[in-house]
Amino acid sequence: MIQGRVVNGRPNIQVIFLLPGQPGFGIDFVVDTGFNDYLTLPQQAVRLMNLPLYSSVSARLADNSESLLPIYLATIQWDGEEKVVPVLATGMKPLLGTSLLKGFRLEIDFEANGLVSIFKL
Repeated sequence: MIQGRVVNGRPNIQVIFLLPGQPGFGIDFVVDTGFNDYLTLPQQAVRLMNLPLYSSVSARLADNSESLLPIYLATIQWDGEEKVVPVLATGMKPLLGTSLLKGFRLEIDFEANGLVSIFKL
């Protein structure tokens, strides 16, 4: 099981990143059920982590504009297992999308400091 908290009305989960030759470290992500990919990180964070470039994708943004977004690969710890996932380099806040939730159940207590729980199905 994975747990987090509701912060400022948003469900947050910490994701542990595993970089070669470094100890794992956590980044807090907002769970975004309207985002159907895996993860997003700001471009600056991707550069600092030196993630390998994988591909790019054309995306329609919330303001209806189109943009070519780079996709990087990251190794994370997810429910106790190492997993390689695509990371879109975009936006100002880290987002966790529904592709990462496939095979899991999400429960959120929408109140200040409410519990966010992700259970394997």
